[in-house]
Amino acid sequence: TTTTTTTTTEHHAADAMTTDAKTVPRRAELRKVKFGNTDMMVTEVCGGTMTWGSFNDEEEDAHAQLDKLWELGVNFLDTAELYPVGWNYGALTEKWMGNWLEKRVADGTVDRSKLYIATKVNPSTVGAEHPTRSGAHGYDEEIVLWSCQKSIERLKCGYVDLYQIHWPSRDCPLMSTPTFAPDGKNRMMPFFDRGTQEDFDRTVRSIKTLFERGLIKHWGVSNENAYGITMLCNACVNLDCPLPVSCQNDFSLLNQTYECDTYEAAYRFGVVGLPYGALAGGTLTGKYFEKTKPEYAAKDATERPLEKCRHRVMADFQPRYGSKAAMAATREIVDIAEAWGVTPTELSLAWAIGRPCNASVIIGTTTTRQVEECVGAALLDLPDALVKELDAVHEKYRNPCMYYADKEVWNAHGGAGRAAAVPEGAAVPEE
Repeated sequence: TTTTTTTTTEHHAADAMTTDAKTVPRRAELRKVKFGNTDMMVTEVCGGTMTWGSFNDEEEDAHAQLDKLWELGVNFLDTAELYPVGWNYGALTEKWMGNWLEKRVADGTVDRSKLYIATKVNPSTVGAEHPTRSGAHGYDEEIVLWSCQKSIERLKCGYVDLYQIHWPSRDCPLMSTPTFAPDGKNRMMPFFDRGTQEDFDRTVRSIKTLFERGLIKHWGVSNENAYGITMLCNACVNLDCPLPVSCQNDFSLLNQTYECDTYEAAYRFGVVGLPYGALAGGTLTGKYFEKTKPEYAAKDATERPLEKCRHRVMADFQPRYGSKAAMAATREIVDIAEAWGVTPTELSLAWAIGRPCNASVIIGTTTTRQVEECVGAALLDLPDALVKELDAVHEKYRNPCMYYADKEVWNAHGGAGRAAAVPEGAAVPEE
């Protein structure tokens, strides 16, 4: 009797341990999902390219990552005439991608009809390579048509599956804050117009021309807000132009502002999310805790040592991602990932993929190893209990990548600790 009782007790204890264990299910294959109101069936990860030509300074490294993406089943790529960023701005990334596409179509590796290519036109003519136009514009037909044709020429792709306007040309906030102020106060780029009905109509007429010329299949917006989405969609209805199908905004565990009124506007018009920044410029990988959690920086120590990573190479480029508050929140997110047996990278990307507002999530990589880890994140299905733990971090820190009142005040009073640009263990600069 004693033996039976002991065995039964041990059996129930084992069951309890199994039930209570923090594990994340992992599927065997990538899912393909319908991309909003289109006929595109895309993978839930989209290959991002914006550092190819700057942080990645060798074309063969970009090609190796493209090969790995295709090998792993990713059928969706995103780029822009603006890319690369950081330095060497404009046109180069598309040229590298075009060289790869031409080569892989020729050798039979890639079927162009099964690869979805997204690119963007920006209202500052960066990368447009126009012989006479420069500076800010309001997405008029001449420059939009030119830019689209040049992108197709560089990409050697024949047509664009998803053509996006990179950021609004009006005087609205961009990227670092959701707080509106007129006259371009909360904006790092120049503005061209004031967001009148005429301004939105001009943009939509330009996009309609691209459809009429057979240059694009679908179009979308980027770095946009609820007002912009609503005005553009209404203009489309009035001008008989297809509605935008997607919105590419900054979105991560450290910046969930998209899910406020912007998401409602997108949802009401059938616009799906295609976010960038899901790893907050690499902060959410955990690699900037190089002393206390050295295993994350060690993953790429040979090909991409920490001193070559974004926040250490160029501290003034998108510093919001590595702010002191962002680092404090990231430390807790890393601890959650470890408790559940996944990497911080996997957790951050899987969370973004799982949000109802998103159809696919753009990943940004500089090595093939990073490609494998980021694509692998799309195989995870996060349990509700894990998501609630992440919700608790969000309620505690609330969008630490963003400022709401004054950027200088935010920088000065972002909390104790250090920014990602400061090596762990080094003296933290006094404010």
